[in-house]
Parts: sequence; C-alpha cells; structure tokens
Amino acid sequence: MRVDTSFTPSIASTASGSVSSLESTISPLDASKLEIGDFSVKSLGTDREITAGFELMDRATNPYVEELKTGLGESDMDAVVQIERYVYNGDIPEGDEKNGIFATLNVGATGTETQEGRLKAVLEAGLGLLEAAKGPGLNALNIAMHTGTIIVLATLLREYIASLVVDAIGEGDTPEASQAWAAVALAMTGPALMLAGKIGEWYATGARPTALSIVSCLCMASAVMGSTIAAGVTGTASKLLPSVGGLAYNGARAAAELVSLLKVDNAGLPNLKSNVATAAFHGVVFGALREVVSLMPLSGPARAAAQLSYDFGADAIQAGLNGFAMIGDKAFSIFSRCLLSPSRGLDSVFSDPESLQQMKLKVRAGLRLPTGTHLADAATLGGLRLSFGHAVNLVGGAVALWLSGTEISDDNQGHIVNGCLAATMMLLYVFLSYGTSKDTSNTYALDTPLP
Repeated sequence: MRVDTSFTPSIASTASGSVSSLESTISPLDASKLEIGDFSVKSLGTDREITAGFELMDRATNPYVEELKTGLGESDMDAVVQIERYVYNGDIPEGDEKNGIFATLNVGATGTETQEGRLKAVLEAGLGLLEAAKGPGLNALNIAMHTGTIIVLATLLREYIASLVVDAIGEGDTPEASQAWAAVALAMTGPALMLAGKIGEWYATGARPTALSIVSCLCMASAVMGSTIAAGVTGTASKLLPSVGGLAYNGARAAAELVSLLKVDNAGLPNLKSNVATAAFHGVVFGALREVVSLMPLSGPARAAAQLSYDFGADAIQAGLNGFAMIGDKAFSIFSRCLLSPSRGLDSVFSDPESLQQMKLKVRAGLRLPTGTHLADAATLGGLRLSFGHAVNLVGGAVALWLSGTEISDDNQGHIVNGCLAATMMLLYVFLSYGTSKDTSNTYALDTPLP
C-alpha cells in the first residue's frame, strides 16, 4: 500500500532539525485527496524521521489538550494530577483525597512497572467506570425522554386550550351559574372514569379489583366531591371552568402512555414507605414549582385573563418547568421503590448471591399494542389524575377566596396558598399511588399435598 504525500509537508525535513519551520507551513489534511496504495513502514522514513514526526504531532495537539484542562474544576484537576503522577512516577495517592478510579485500579498488577503498563491499567479502569455508569445513565435517559416528552407536549396543549376557554368566557355572556354547573360537571368526570376503569378491569381480567385500590378511588372521589361542594358554597366554582385544560392534559397524557410504555424491571413493588416518601417529594417539588412559576411570565389562562396575546414562549417555559418537575417525580418514585422495598431474603428463588447481583434496575421506554386491561388501567389512572387536579384547584380557589378577606399581603397570600396546595398534593398523592394497585400475591399449585 502506498500513500501519496506530495501535497503534505515532508516529514524527512524534520531530520535536519527544521521542526519549527514545518509547524509554520503545516496545513489541514484533506482526507479526500489521499491515494492509498501499497504501504510499508519503511516508506515513512528512518527511525529518526518517524520520531521527529511524532514530536511534531505532539506539539500540534498538546495546546488543545492543555486548553481542555483549563475548563476543569478543582476536584477534576486533582484527579488529573494524581493520575499523571501515577502514570509517570508510579506514585499512589493516600488518604481521603484519593480519586475513585484508584479503587478499581489494580496498582500492583503485573505489567504496571513501566509507564506504558500503568497507562494501560488507568485506561482499563476508566473504561470499567464508564461501563458501570452505562446502566444508570440509560435509565435516567429513558425516564427523561419518555416522561419529559409526554409532559411537555401535554402541558403545551393544556395551556393553549385553557387560554381559549378564558377568551371564550370573556367574549361571551354565559351566566356565572351556568359556568359553575359546567365546572361541577367537569369535576365529576374523574370519579366517572375511575368507576368505568374498575368495571373494565373486572371485565377484562375476571378478577375483582383489590380492596386497597377501591378504597383509594373512593377517597379520591370523596375529596373531589367535597372540594366541589366547598367551591359551590364559596362561589368560586364558576372561576374554575378553565380547568377544562386539565382534561385535555390528562387525556393526551393517557393516550400517549397507552401506546408508549416505560418498563421498569427490578425496582421492587410499591409499598407504604416508598409511596409516602414519593408523596412528600411530590408535594415539596410541585409546591416549589408554583413559587417558581409565579416569577415567570404569565402563560396560558392567566395570560388570557390579563388580556394579553398568546405567547408560545411563555407556555414553553411553563411546559419545560412542569416536565422537569415530573421527570424528577418519576425518577424519585422508581428509585424510592428500589431503596425502600423489602429485600429478597434467603428463602427467595433468587437467593444465590450471583443472581441477586444481576437483579439490577433497568428502565426502558418502548411501544406496545394496548389490550382491554391496559384501557381499563388508563381509564382508572386518568380518572385519578383528573380528580387529583380538580381537587387541588378547588382547594386552592377556596383558600384564596378566604385569604382575600384578610389583611395579609398579596405576596404572603400567594405563599400560603402554595403551602396549602403542597399539603393537599401530599395527602392526595397517596390515594393516587394506591388507586391502580394490583393483587401481587403468589400462589403455587402443588403436585403433592403437604404432610
């Protein structure tokens, strides 16, 4: 094989010490002009010429490598220094300041007596760390892409439809009583969907829904009915008609999740500890989100109520914040199940250490063909989410109306409302978690009766 280098500077000229002049004349290599024929190592020149060529390449690339180091933080620079000292001198750092790569580095292995051997050992250890981070990284990426995409698009739809409803109310002359009855009817769609979902689950599976899921659905329905009555008594129900945007939001989300599945393996079953922890996390995150949103430009129905023109950018900010919060909520829910679920004991069928070590968390997004059971579950979950959202909005409206008659400043009123909403979300999230629970008891058919 022969390489035509007539258009590139000659490496042979470096043999006479003209490296600096060659550096000034070197030009970017155009790979499309390469003509590769018969090639042999001897065609590169003498050993001295090849050495000079590599020195030239090192001088050309070293400034870029040093430039990369300038962007590193203190801990990363300490890691670079430790690794360089080990590779060049064989020095092994001691104490708590030692970088984590040395925990997987076999510093006393055969072949690490030379710089080349130590460099190879460091590279292998680095590849091992990257391989170990591959699983958690893919899990996080699948959660972010699946949940984030669905939530952002559904939120954009919710904000747009809600703004259209506010505009229609402002331009029309619909009596407040009619608006209130429409809001009440809208709030009842959640319990209706829950009832339809449970009946569909019984019909599709032939098994009666668990008592825990039925009680959770009843509690959620009671919460939304009670808050609806309170809103009707206080006169705030007519102001909640724009919550029709929530119907569009949950409908779009349910439709997307019906065909797009986020499959979670080896996370453990939901339990009281994980559900309570997730409920607390959800309330804190979305309570804080409301505080952050209050600092952002008006979007959706709030913008329409202020008689401002539609702004996609403001809605996009709202959608991005909501998507980011929901990604955190989903990730925390999954990882809390991993940490707080009962561990498999020695009587488990996976009791050998090797099998237990291989039971690692795996989260992957994919598509599926919905079945009757999936449709029933989607109806139940959609009803729970609708009831959850309506109850939170109705409670917020009632609290805001009560605070408006006090001498508390507007800013403090907003903080109090957000705090009440966070507490409401924490409480209702537990019912939301258990509303779709399934019977997970294991039964076995024995060939011979027990003695």
